[in-house]
Amino acid sequence: MKKRILIIGGIVVLVLVLAGAAFVGGQLLNGQGLPVQASAGGLQMMTSQGGKPGQQVKIDIQPAKELPQTPADTKGLFDHRQDNSIFVGTGNVKMMAQKDQSGNVTTSATHDGPVIEVVVTPQTILYRDVTMNQFNGQPPNGKTQQVVEPGVADEIGQNSMLTVWGKKTGDRIISDVLAYSPPPVMIKR
Repeated sequence: MKKRILIIGGIVVLVLVLAGAAFVGGQLLNGQGLPVQASAGGLQMMTSQGGKPGQQVKIDIQPAKELPQTPADTKGLFDHRQDNSIFVGTGNVKMMAQKDQSGNVTTSATHDGPVIEVVVTPQTILYRDVTMNQFNGQPPNGKTQQVVEPGVADEIGQNSMLTVWGKKTGDRIISDVLAYSPPPVMIKR
C-alpha cells in the first residue's frame, strides 16, 4: 500500500511538471510574467512581471483515465531522438523560460539523472497532454483533471516532458503507452 502511494505520488508529480510546462507556454503566449521554473522534485512555478516578484502557483492534477493506472516505467525530459528511439533525461528536471523586452522567448531545461532509451513502435499508443489548454494561460485553482488527446511522435522535441509505460529490455524500454507534453513554446505571437 505504501509503495502504491509513492508510485501514484510520482506520477502526479510528473503530471504537475507537464501541466507546468503547458502553463509556462500559455503565460509566454499571452505575454505574461517570466521567468518561470518547474521542477520534478515538486512543482514550483514563479512568475514575475517587469522584474517584480509575481505569484507562486501550485497545481493539483488528477491523472487522465486514458493513461495506465500503474506506475510509469520512466518519466523525464526529451534529450534526443535517433531512428525509432527517444532518449529521456531523468532525475530532477528543471525548466526555465524567459521573455526579453523585444518579445523573444528563450527556454532551457536540464536533468540530473541518467538518459533512458525509449523505443517507439507502431503499436505504441501516444497521448498529448492538453490539460492547460482549458485555462487560457491562467493558472487553475484546486483540483484539475488531466486531459489527453491522441498524439504524434514527430511533435515530441526539445523541452517536451514524457511519461512512458512499457517493457524493460536491458537498458531500454519498449513503449506501450507514451504521454508527452509538447514544448512550452511551440509558436510565437
